[in-house]
Amino acid sequence: MVSGEKSVSAKPSSQQLVNRSAKADWRAIKILLDILREIEGRVEPEAAESSFSAADEKVIEQMKARLGANTGDSDA
Repeated sequence: MVSGEKSVSAKPSSQQLVNRSAKADWRAIKILLDILREIEGRVEPEAAESSFSAADEKVIEQMKARLGANTGDSDA
């Protein structure tokens, strides 16, 4: 390769794909979506554990109870 020349790759870079997708290049959009599906397929699903603390859980339960009481049919 001559100095100063850019190397040419058979595959476009991710930045090129994003730029082409932004210009409504349907082929680039399809390639990006395929890449995203592949990546999402590799990601392990998160554990079913709650990210709320015990205090948060208590507040949530109180709110559910309050909302459940308010949705009942009352003629007040």
